[in-house]
Amino acid sequence: MRETAAREKAEAELMKLHPDFDDIRDSDSFHEWAEEQPKWVQDALYENQDDPRSVVRVIDLYKVDKGLDTKSRKKSSKAAASAVVTKRSTKPSQAETDVSFTESMISKMSMKEFEKNQDAIMEAQRTGKFIYDLSGGAR
Repeated sequence: MRETAAREKAEAELMKLHPDFDDIRDSDSFHEWAEEQPKWVQDALYENQDDPRSVVRVIDLYKVDKGLDTKSRKKSSKAAASAVVTKRSTKPSQAETDVSFTESMISKMSMKEFEKNQDAIMEAQRTGKFIYDLSGGAR
């Protein structure tokens, strides 16, 4: 029962990435192609059926070899990747303009001034109203 459940779970995961898997699996062309492939490809398909990632890679390879549609999967990957923000501006946003302290401001303070403003500085750091313009945030 465990093997059956694991196999069904693997097939469901595979169907998410390759909705046409049933058609491919039933085609003679796919099995003929698989017979011509190296042993690791055949093992991924026929011996290690519980590992959907291996089968997904083999299906990708099959589709590339046969010139079938792999664009739909690439488009969804590209859409997900484009949603990731990879660069951060070091300029303060409009909400940060009412910041009470910056690192450069504190570095210019005397010890007496720092001790006088220590509570306000800590509060600015806790509330996100502190700009790190000398260390990590300035990079």
